[in-house]
Amino acid sequence: ARRRPAGRALAAACVLWALTGCGPAGGDPANGTGAPDADADAAVGRVTPEALAASALAAAQGVTTSFLMDRVHVLASDDFAGRDNQSPGGVAARQWLAADLANLGLQPLFASGYAHAFDAGVNLCAKVPGSDPAVAHELVVVGAHYDHLGTVGAPKSQCKASPPGSPHADDTVCNGAVDNAAGVAVGLAVARALAQSAARPRRSVVLCLFDAEEDGLLGSRALVKRLQGPASARDGAPALAEVVAMLSVDNVGSEILPGEASSFATDVEFSHALRAAVKRANDATGMVTWPVSSFFVGQEGGGRSDHLPFREAKVPVVFLGSGSSAEYHSTADEPGVINQSKLLGIARHAVVLVADIANAAARPDLVAAPQPHLDDARALVSLAGQVLANPKALGLNPTQVELVKGWRADLQAWIDTPPTTDAQWAEYASLVKGILQAVYLVVGG
Repeated sequence: ARRRPAGRALAAACVLWALTGCGPAGGDPANGTGAPDADADAAVGRVTPEALAASALAAAQGVTTSFLMDRVHVLASDDFAGRDNQSPGGVAARQWLAADLANLGLQPLFASGYAHAFDAGVNLCAKVPGSDPAVAHELVVVGAHYDHLGTVGAPKSQCKASPPGSPHADDTVCNGAVDNAAGVAVGLAVARALAQSAARPRRSVVLCLFDAEEDGLLGSRALVKRLQGPASARDGAPALAEVVAMLSVDNVGSEILPGEASSFATDVEFSHALRAAVKRANDATGMVTWPVSSFFVGQEGGGRSDHLPFREAKVPVVFLGSGSSAEYHSTADEPGVINQSKLLGIARHAVVLVADIANAAARPDLVAAPQPHLDDARALVSLAGQVLANPKALGLNPTQVELVKGWRADLQAWIDTPPTTDAQWAEYASLVKGILQAVYLVVGG
């Protein structure tokens, strides 16, 4: 029963497309634990690993829905006219965010302030100083882009109008609530929580709010280039070599299936330690974040969010995303689309995850040649179960239902009897890649 052609997943792909939302899916080769070395941590810091973990969890639990949604409502308001980079609305959004960073008590990353100007816009970066002098010079970067698509019909705009008869048919503003006001809100929550925690993380945490992501990751590419430059060009910022990991938060809080509560962490196939950290954050917070594999999707360059320039520069990365809902890049992407309890779970998970990385005894590893793992199958089986629980609501006909059942059975067979040889892993990888590429071609292409 295991060896059905991967192409049979095509009919199911239309309802299982979240893994290619605003970025590729990612997971890592399976065996590294990434567990902190408690003795080493205790030897170099005054606060025990247990106390640091407890402090991070308490800080995460202090994040509130109102903190997140207040910021989503401001950024996704018509006042900012879709936050297109270099537009008056984009400038106004940046000014509001700079004031918020200051009000939250976050330190500027640069000697000259929060702003990093480049040809296509302005990034904003703030810093939570590390508490351990031995590693405080090392950075965990949390990134979220604040730009969006502007308005329907504007020059070069990708903003899509909603179809006639829909509630947003007469709207002309792409407010970008999920993409990516929600991600910005999560980034701000992470920085604030860790800055105010009882025991700040050992390494420093940097929050960067990127501009011009929608134009091809221009803001994150510009920052990576700047951090790779000489000290005279970095304006007081550390070199890229001091960045131990980067997390991009993009397109979070959306529902790819009705009531879907889980989310995704991609690109962790490039680090055993980061994949293990995602799972520890799952256990600590109860938020299910599936580590799934970016290399299965086959997108050009391997990514569609601000983690990619860092990964290309050999920095271990995590992409936190929930997948693209039907409102993606349209005038319907309003705050009401967001699943608020899910967004809160993602924010709390991100606080614990960032603190885990910042407190670890060692920098995360970087895997040069990632291999498949079974978390992809587990995530897809879980989604398939939700599809089959109410197929009529998703418009599946009886033939499609049978295809989803068979597809789920194929994946479950691999979970029950994991591959043990290179040939079996290749067969498993072919199945998963066929499913995810079909999803990408049907929905994301």
